[in-house]
Amino acid sequence: MSSILCQIHPVSVSNPSQTIVVSRSLFREWNCRTRQTIQISVGNKSMNVRVIEGKSEDATILLPRPISRQLCIPHFGEVRATYNNRELRIGPVLAILTTGASNSPASPFGDRSNLFRHFLTAGQDNKPFFYVFTPNMVNWRQRTVQGWFIRKDESGQNRWFRHIAPLPDVIYERVPNRRAEALPHVEECRLRLQTLGNCKMFNQGFFNKWSVHEKLFTHELVSENIPETVHDLDEHSIRDLIERHKMVYLKPTGGSLGLGILRITRDPKNGYYCRFRNNEKNILRHYNSLEALLVNHFGPELAPLRRYLVQQGIRLVKYKDRPVDFRVHLHKDKTGQWKVIGIGAKVAGAGCVTTHGRTGGSIIAVSELLSLAFPGQETEIEEKIAETSIRIALAMESTMPGPLGELGLDIGVDHHHKVWLFEVNSKPGRHIFHHPTLHQAGQKSARCITEYGLKLAQFI
Repeated sequence: MSSILCQIHPVSVSNPSQTIVVSRSLFREWNCRTRQTIQISVGNKSMNVRVIEGKSEDATILLPRPISRQLCIPHFGEVRATYNNRELRIGPVLAILTTGASNSPASPFGDRSNLFRHFLTAGQDNKPFFYVFTPNMVNWRQRTVQGWFIRKDESGQNRWFRHIAPLPDVIYERVPNRRAEALPHVEECRLRLQTLGNCKMFNQGFFNKWSVHEKLFTHELVSENIPETVHDLDEHSIRDLIERHKMVYLKPTGGSLGLGILRITRDPKNGYYCRFRNNEKNILRHYNSLEALLVNHFGPELAPLRRYLVQQGIRLVKYKDRPVDFRVHLHKDKTGQWKVIGIGAKVAGAGCVTTHGRTGGSIIAVSELLSLAFPGQETEIEEKIAETSIRIALAMESTMPGPLGELGLDIGVDHHHKVWLFEVNSKPGRHIFHHPTLHQAGQKSARCITEYGLKLAQFI
């Protein structure tokens, strides 16, 4: 379904009126009949009204103030409208669900305020009603939200404003971490939103590493790109994987940012080497036996291993003798198809287990890395990374109960040019877009949030 950009204006009436005025051009476009009863909807607010034809040829809708208030329209001006089966929908109403709001009008979401500002302003050309909210801002009885919008003030500057708005058509879920996600009021809010018939939420929750592996290891689209991984660990299973691959990674199943990861390498003559990060330091230790290594890190009963998995180590290409992997940022846009928006090459810091920035990693231009690691084959390798990433995104969404619109993949390439998947992120960070070569991709990424929202809301 397509939408039309039009102007909506409030009009004052002496008595409450249930009649709206639709301009002549829209009246013809939608094949309306004078004084026909239709339903008008804004997000999850709706009511029945009569429609009459106006004199203007411009795409304009005049709404009596009582109707505007009942629909909780947050602001007037240029918006989108669709008409089908005697239902007029205005909007769409898009929203970002998060937690941790402050009382500051200048930065209502603390350090994340600039990120959300970026998302809202990037989509302004598409004219949605777009706000950010937390579970505490919802009035379930009224089906409304006291959301935070970005709007221009009298001086033309974009500023945060708070308005009452309807519960949205589409929600982009950005709860910041697993701890916040597990809070009872956050869980309750998400469950109640899911029961709304006219509300779609994309990118719900965080991924569990083992669950992702189970979904993808045998998936026909990507099984060849998934490193061998074992859960339910004991010394025997870890030893078996090390014997066959010489290097493995121990990873927390619910971890992020590279925290808690151990890299274990077997030297046939000298035992085992374990590299990890502790108290902001990269540490390398030698052990004569695997048993001694595991007991030192997990205790004599090895109880914490229940929260870990072991993964086949991949010998990655290197940059200045440091391993490199790739962060691939994907989105669905208004076409509803997966697109690779940006690829960043991440170089591990000296002695680091991972390439994460907080453990000493850094971003370099993909073109620079590929020209050094694969001279003459740069285009071929970049296309291979992108093609594999799209297959992974298609495989992931085929296993998910709700829609996905954004993914961040950690991808590796070995010396044989084979592409490997290390991790899938449902709420990827945006650090790669800080690199000068990816600034434009960062803008496009932010716009895709709105574009996919319009697609899910069936406004394009």
